[in-house]
Amino acid sequence: MTTRTQTQETSRERIPFYRNVKILGVLAQLIFVGALVLGVLILYFNVTNALERSRIPASFGFLGSRAGIPIGESLIRYSTSDTYARALMVGVLNTLRVALVGVVLATFLGILIGVMRLSKNWLLGRLALVYIETIRNTPLAVQLVFWFYAILVPLPPLISNPVELPLGGYFSQVGLALPWLYASYTFSAWIPWLLGALVVFVALYLLRRGQLRRQERPGNAWLWPLLAAAVVAGIGFPLSSGSLPEATTTDFTADRGRGTVFVDADGNGVRNAGERALPYSRVRIEIPEGVLTQNTQNIVESRRRVQSTFRFSALRERQFSAAEVTFADPDAAQGLGIHYLNFPSSGLVYRDRNGNGEYDQDEERNLENPDQGGFNGIPVRLTVEDFESTLTADRAGQFRIPQFSSEAQLAAVAAPAETEDEGRGAGGDTSSPASLFGGGSSAQRDTTSPSDLFGGGADDAAESAADEPEPVETNLAVLPSGPLVASFPTIPLTSYEGGVQLSAPFLALLLGLVIYTASFIAEIVRGGIQAVNKGQREASKSLGLSDNLTFSLVVFPQALRIILPPLLSQYLNLIKNSSLALLITFVDFFAIGRIIGNQTGATVPIIVIIIGGYLLVSFIFAFLLNLVNARFALVER
Repeated sequence: MTTRTQTQETSRERIPFYRNVKILGVLAQLIFVGALVLGVLILYFNVTNALERSRIPASFGFLGSRAGIPIGESLIRYSTSDTYARALMVGVLNTLRVALVGVVLATFLGILIGVMRLSKNWLLGRLALVYIETIRNTPLAVQLVFWFYAILVPLPPLISNPVELPLGGYFSQVGLALPWLYASYTFSAWIPWLLGALVVFVALYLLRRGQLRRQERPGNAWLWPLLAAAVVAGIGFPLSSGSLPEATTTDFTADRGRGTVFVDADGNGVRNAGERALPYSRVRIEIPEGVLTQNTQNIVESRRRVQSTFRFSALRERQFSAAEVTFADPDAAQGLGIHYLNFPSSGLVYRDRNGNGEYDQDEERNLENPDQGGFNGIPVRLTVEDFESTLTADRAGQFRIPQFSSEAQLAAVAAPAETEDEGRGAGGDTSSPASLFGGGSSAQRDTTSPSDLFGGGADDAAESAADEPEPVETNLAVLPSGPLVASFPTIPLTSYEGGVQLSAPFLALLLGLVIYTASFIAEIVRGGIQAVNKGQREASKSLGLSDNLTFSLVVFPQALRIILPPLLSQYLNLIKNSSLALLITFVDFFAIGRIIGNQTGATVPIIVIIIGGYLLVSFIFAFLLNLVNARFALVER
């Protein structure tokens, strides 16, 4: 018996490798991989050689060159002097921004529509069915073009007359602006506290989970640890709010309406190269009295014609104590009145034809000059008293307010025009060189010196400097900031400043992707819910659970295990469908790659980068969601 066993073992060990199935299988795989790598290398060398012969860039050396591409939306600091590599990074972050927000919103909307699809309410069920069938059978490109060119561009009001949203937001043709939290220059002092809060959370969570296991009872293992971590982080928040760095100042000037918060190392009051800015610092600006000027105009807004309207910078009533809009030239505006649409920033100029002292419909039309349409080009002034605004600078330390002027500055601007009009009305001769260059007549000015002939001279320069009108009085203070600061949007001129800004192309892309993907998610949710055994519902009913508790505690948790695998593919589709952003002028990863390819001619390297980028993002999403899927999957015994 022993001899037979040894003989069998010896014969088994002497099997040649070319007859061993396992070895042959490994060799076959190695040969296949080697042939695949060889084929890729041959293709690579053939393509690169062909491109070099055609003088087309085939390497990735262009990534370090200056891009010169203006990008309106960026999550990181970017300028046209940055490299192509940074421009591509901006595109990747813009794509991830749309993808992450879209995945969350599409999930919630898809679950809602999927549940409505199974509702016992006939109307809700039919509405959900119409939504799913209509959206799923309409191309996504058509939907994106519809949301952008048919809805978000023509329908919202202009940014000069935005819709004011609760909590300080704005919505206009430019897009949406909302309040947001940013990490200030003191955030680094709060990081140790956040790490301590994380340690506390993990330790208490493990203790609580072990306690529940020993007691063999259900319970929430993360609530109390989360509260303890929040307490630790909350204690560290005020302790991390230090004072301002020494020599902190701004280069703000009221006539420009903008400035930068920075650390003035040399104390000259001007920001030089190397002097660091303070990002997301808080600034309080007080102006006792300031004036804004504007002319009335006829515009097209929200697909309708608006006549005789004036639009100042958007101001909220809490920013001033008193405000009044008046005509810059009351004599020329006799018989005209002012009607506010949004006090005091926007309104209409009208002629009170019926004498009731109030604005009535069509009174903004200029019947004396029908070709003009309305009272166009009439100068108006907005005088604001006790203006006060607390702003949060952007990531570059810059902030901005409306460009207020003083009464003296406006008078100085108006005086030369009046003098010129009076001179022309009196028949003054302006054809002589002395008159053209400020000389005047020989009786009024001595023209013996060349400097006097052309209106120059040191005396005139000194007199001009002495007559310089005083600018608007401004009180400015840089305030200490905590680790996190709230930034509220403002509209100092014709663009949003502060807060988080979502452009119209971004909103159109987000709406299109969310609504389109949610229709597919809704069907996945419906199928997952219907796949749960009917006996589970009946068992929960026998225990006395209501319909809501049956769905939330019994049906939906079991349906999640069925929903998650196909849900992953829809998330990946959403990411890849974001490449259609080029149709609506949103600058994402694909759009920037295409621009770079056109500029440099490096088409093949750009295509490789784009394919690799989308593959990497898809692999990361798939890896994370597979972990979640494994966590919810059934464990078989």
